[in-house]
Amino acid sequence: MEILEINDVGCNFKNSVITIGSFDGIHLGHRKLMELTKDSSLESNSVSVVLTFYPHPLKVLHPETKVHLITTFEKKTELVEETGIDYLVYITFTPEFSGMMPEDFIKNIIVKRLNPVKIIVGHDFGFGVKKSGNIPLLEKLSGELGFELAVVEPVVIDGEVVSSTLIRRLVITGRVCAVKRFLGRHYSVHGRVVRGSGRGKHLGFPTANIIPEEELFPKDGVYVTQVRIGDKFYDSITNIGSNPTFNEEIRRIETYVFDFNGNIYDVKIEVFFTERLREEIKFNNIKELKERIKKDIELANLILRRRLKYKKNIVPLT
Repeated sequence: MEILEINDVGCNFKNSVITIGSFDGIHLGHRKLMELTKDSSLESNSVSVVLTFYPHPLKVLHPETKVHLITTFEKKTELVEETGIDYLVYITFTPEFSGMMPEDFIKNIIVKRLNPVKIIVGHDFGFGVKKSGNIPLLEKLSGELGFELAVVEPVVIDGEVVSSTLIRRLVITGRVCAVKRFLGRHYSVHGRVVRGSGRGKHLGFPTANIIPEEELFPKDGVYVTQVRIGDKFYDSITNIGSNPTFNEEIRRIETYVFDFNGNIYDVKIEVFFTERLREEIKFNNIKELKERIKKDIELANLILRRRLKYKKNIVPLT
């Protein structure tokens, strides 16, 4: 997959099939759009294109809302590439760009730059200044400008419409086990391992401490996790919180990796959240804390073994 900023595309782009959106999270609804785009491009002997925006429009238009994004742009590109898309094209979103009229966006950006034979969008797609462009306008423009339009209905699972808003709510409230049904994978965060207080090592459970690149991470508590270090996965448990037993105030993400003794300081890792074990607890003493950590590890191992009985690895999309 090739990644291009829209201004680097030029005016000689081949015939394409395009899907357009912010695509935060690349959830199952987004994946449906991308899979249809890829399939349609093969049928029409065109290239497949995902057109997105960076930074996310809400970050530019409404910074005061403090929307926590599900994925970094780096993670987004990785997930788009997994769908087999040929090109990820992004528009640098600015206040000036946000003022573009919807007709100009389609004519001067989409048609002139990307030469679409077909555009595939979700049912609620809006575009142009204040999202004044809508599906009826896009249908009108498709007839005038000579491209086919496909409007895709939302993906509904267990009576819930799959959306980035739904996934954010599930993650923030710690319901990470439910997230996979809608996201299509376990929710994860990335970060470089930094030096912590060293208290975990002293307790006999050395932890990898990360400052997450993602803006969104689960509520405080202890989670069953897996960690990707390089190209290998390791079972683990992760604590999110401020270590109330030691009266700390700094919120941390600390992961104890099972059966791992390597030095990973300053190494970038990815932590996948599979299930929430419990709330963060303030213990009366270190002995109580150590005993509870041992129980957490035992329970996490039981949960992971139960899942791996049916799948070799709990992380892949399949």
